[in-house]
Amino acid sequence: MVVKAIEMVRKIRDKHYEETKTLSVKEQIKFIKQKSEKLQKKLKTTRHLTVNNKVHV
Repeated sequence: MVVKAIEMVRKIRDKHYEETKTLSVKEQIKFIKQKSEKLQKKLKTTRHLTVNNKVHV
């Protein structure tokens, strides 16, 4: 499997730009914080599942 990191990062940046281009600075900060909280919850859930199933990464 080939990972095309540059293309992947570009797509993510373009998507975030489209989602935030009309937002104020305050709204952009809120957007980033919400994304961060969502990711942290997802990572905690994933870690919890791997610990309970005794699969360590």
